[in-house]
Amino acid sequence: MAATSIRERPLLYCLAFVQFTHVMDFMIMMPLSPLFTDEFGITPTQFGFLVASYNISAGVVSFLSAFFVDRFDRRKVMLFSYAFFVIGTFACGFSPTYGTLLAARIFTGMFGGVLSAILLSVVGDVVPYERRASAMGIVMSGFVAASVLGIPIGSWVASHFNLHVPFFGIGGIGILVMAGIIILIPKMTAHIEEAKKRNAWKNIKEILSSANRLRALLLMTLLMLGHFSIIAFMPKYMVNNVGITQEQVSLIYLTGGLCSLVALRVIGKLSDRFGSFKVFAALSVCALIPIFAITNLPKEGLTVVLAVTSLLFIFGGSRGVPCNTLITATAEPHQRGGFLSLNSATQQLAAGVATVIGGALISGGPNDPVQNYHHVGWVAAAASLLAIPVAFYVKPVNKKTVPIEAPLTEETIL
Repeated sequence: MAATSIRERPLLYCLAFVQFTHVMDFMIMMPLSPLFTDEFGITPTQFGFLVASYNISAGVVSFLSAFFVDRFDRRKVMLFSYAFFVIGTFACGFSPTYGTLLAARIFTGMFGGVLSAILLSVVGDVVPYERRASAMGIVMSGFVAASVLGIPIGSWVASHFNLHVPFFGIGGIGILVMAGIIILIPKMTAHIEEAKKRNAWKNIKEILSSANRLRALLLMTLLMLGHFSIIAFMPKYMVNNVGITQEQVSLIYLTGGLCSLVALRVIGKLSDRFGSFKVFAALSVCALIPIFAITNLPKEGLTVVLAVTSLLFIFGGSRGVPCNTLITATAEPHQRGGFLSLNSATQQLAAGVATVIGGALISGGPNDPVQNYHHVGWVAAAASLLAIPVAFYVKPVNKKTVPIEAPLTEETIL
């Protein structure tokens, strides 16, 4: 390998920007749910399918990519997937009807799911396990940035112009991020030789024959059920039931995102110090408070709304840091891309199922109060509690990094 100097922090921030655009493309749908149901004249169930279509498409393609993704340079896979993701995002902006938007969401999801797997694969390959949770905190800050800046701005733009403009904005940012991938992400090919020695079907069979990895996939499923079933319909409930305005929905994501921006870095450091399982378990228990508070919230002032929703961002959203740290360490480097593609498929499908379950449990027209949202809360709470014993039995089996252009140094990460 060439001895080109690679700094860890710029690489991680580039991944964070990939995460920012990827997550924002998905999450922008949620705070705009009242606008979508009004403009297209669709029911909550139809909106649930509009959101879930992205997840289901991402899940299917992520599963298929598990058979071959480890046979290629991770940088090339990321660049290829991200380019088509940007194309799909622009297609969403040009969609004039519910049907065309649904098709565009399916196309975008095909490549968004692969991005999720590659992001975690890169982090798992280049950052030692002893500080991987801190690195996860940096990468996942892209998720928070989408909430702090992207979603409030996107919601404001959509409210004052139309639903299509935010997608054009995300696509424009995506073009700049592609340049960052080309410049900052190194070639990552050390895993290829070992991966090519193995038959694709046998490799997948070997991955799935591990009870430890199956528990990791179950953990991701429960995490999605415990979070996205609440998040998908929270804006609609807050507007139609609690009484806040559509413009104030942006403040939910802004306030919660700012709190999470601090929490993610702290959670990463705590996970490295005390262990990912202990931190995950504590966060899951604490998440029950905002889950029940949000799904049973009566008409309240904006201050109370921001308090309970911010707690969900802090305790619920931050669980992804210790969870992903545990999951990435359950696979060998030559299997990491394939396994994390399966994990991405599980994540996307579970998020889609969670959205569909939420849409099926609640009822009410576009402008009517949401009924039975508290039932969704019970589903989320049960999934959160079940995730704790599952996480306990997810054990790291490989804490090593793989060689890239040059070793990364500890002082390059905060």
